[in-house]
Amino acid sequence: MVATCDDSDPSSSEEEESDEEVVNLALMAKEEDASEDESDNEVQFSFDELKNAYEKLYVEYENVCLKNKTLKKNYISMSKEIDNLKNENSKYINEIEFLKSKNSFYMMKLKF
Repeated sequence: MVATCDDSDPSSSEEEESDEEVVNLALMAKEEDASEDESDNEVQFSFDELKNAYEKLYVEYENVCLKNKTLKKNYISMSKEIDNLKNENSKYINEIEFLKSKNSFYMMKLKF
């Protein structure tokens, strides 16, 4: 014997429809809560407020760009100065070594 839709128990299908209805109502309530939370968190700005904020931000951006440019120039200048000082230091180290060797030579001469 084959069961068809007509042969099924009518009370079980009514229970399923009732369960689906409860689930749908719960989901709808949850969606309403979420949309209310989003609208509570939403901030409304006028065009003029946004324009003023943008202009201030742009001025700050320009100032930061100028400061960055100045810092880059300072970095390049200081890097060159460091290289010059390293070269100068190397020359002095070589001169000190030369003078040490010369000093030891004369010290040896004095001993004999």
